[in-house]
Amino acid sequence: MDAISKYLNFFHLPFFNLASSSAAAGNVLTTTKSIAITASKSLSSLQVPSLTPAELFGILVVVGVLLMALTLGRTRTLISTLSIYVAFSLQAIFPFFSWLLKQQSFTNDLPTLRVFVFLFLYAIVFGLMNRSILKTRFNLIESSFVSVVLMGLAQLGLVISIILNLAPSFYNISQRIPASLLPYIGNQHALFYWALVPIFLLLFQKHSD
Repeated sequence: MDAISKYLNFFHLPFFNLASSSAAAGNVLTTTKSIAITASKSLSSLQVPSLTPAELFGILVVVGVLLMALTLGRTRTLISTLSIYVAFSLQAIFPFFSWLLKQQSFTNDLPTLRVFVFLFLYAIVFGLMNRSILKTRFNLIESSFVSVVLMGLAQLGLVISIILNLAPSFYNISQRIPASLLPYIGNQHALFYWALVPIFLLLFQKHSD
C-alpha cells in the first residue's frame, strides 16, 4: 500500500492520496463536532418561559371558548345560552333532591347533586331546543365571529359561576381557579353580573343590526 501511495504521489494525483483523504475526513469530523457542540450550547442557553397559574388558566379559557364557538356555531351558541338560564331556573325549583339522595349512591352531598342536576337539565333543554322551532327563531346568524366568541366567554363564566355558587367543593374547582379570579366569579354578586352579561351582549347585537 505504501508503494502504491508513493507511486500515485509521484504522478501528483492528490485524489488518490490516502493520507490527505484521511486528513480531510478528520477535518470534516472536527468541524461537525464543533458545530454540534455550539448548537448544543445555544439550545441549552434557551429558557422556556414559565407561565403563572392565572396566565395558564386564561390561555385554557381562550382556547376552550374558541373551540366551543367553532363547534356550536352562531345559532347553537344562543340556544346554549338560553338553555343555561332555563336549566338553572329548573334546578332552583327541582323538588326531588331528597328522593335522589336516597336512591343514588354516587354522592351524598346535596350541593354536588344540585350541580349534577343542573348539568343534566342543561343537556336535556339544549337538546330539545336545538331540535325545536326555536332554532330558526333564535340565532346569531348575522353576528360576527367576535360576537360569538364573546357570547361563548359569557356562557363559560356563567356556568363556572353557577357551579361555584351551588357547590364550591365540586371536584375542587375553586382550587383549580386562580385565587385572584375567585372574587369576580365565585360569589352571588358575581353570578348576578355574569347572568346579565349575555343579555347585554344580545341587546348590543340587536342595536348594532
